[in-house]
Amino acid sequence: MKLTVTTIALLLLFSMINSSVRPSSATVTCPPEATLLEVGEFHGDEVSAETGEQWLGLHVSEKGSLLINHTITVESVHDPIIDEGDQKTGKKVSIDLPIDPIFLVNSNWVLQSGPVKTVFDGDGEPLQSSTPRTLKVDTAEYEIKIIGDEGEKCWTDGLPKNAKLILTHGTSSQVLYTLEECGNDPGWSLIWAGDLDKDGKLDLYVTVNQHYNIVERKLFLSSQADEGQLVAEVAELVTTGC
Repeated sequence: MKLTVTTIALLLLFSMINSSVRPSSATVTCPPEATLLEVGEFHGDEVSAETGEQWLGLHVSEKGSLLINHTITVESVHDPIIDEGDQKTGKKVSIDLPIDPIFLVNSNWVLQSGPVKTVFDGDGEPLQSSTPRTLKVDTAEYEIKIIGDEGEKCWTDGLPKNAKLILTHGTSSQVLYTLEECGNDPGWSLIWAGDLDKDGKLDLYVTVNQHYNIVERKLFLSSQADEGQLVAEVAELVTTGC
């Protein structure tokens, strides 16, 4: 759903009204330091959240980006992959506004609702070794790229053997994810990049996996990074197909 200027203003007002409500820590585990969700239907064991919890959702449009406090609803639904007859072991996640966020996050440290900076919103642009991408937050320039065993591609136009997802900034470099050998037809993509925690540094939301049927969505934040790191993985959402 495209967001108009009026819609963004209303969302910001909605966020400010709800900004006094901190995300519930009921579903937070340690590690990880946060929990991720997306709006949609899932296998039952992939969602531990419950109706009524408060989560922050990231909304992005051409007019701007907002973190909005949402009350989520989790319903039992028929899972067409697993269920038989009238069984309802699946779970459907929805929010209290008729728009879908890129993701929902629930953390035991405070992320602020309101405007955030987006520098890339690619709706899952494939990450390939041949096309490193430059990402810039204010004057700070980063590069996200894939390297692997030289000259050993797993298949044409695919990831290289033992591929590594690398983030660099100046003389600093960090491995974010590593493929074991060739995996099983994996596909990696950059979903979003920007400054979610408002510290002037790059944050990332990516899809990575080892297997075509298991999707790993990971959120990396700069404010939670240890000394010598650019970002830290703070949460993941793992889902399966069949």
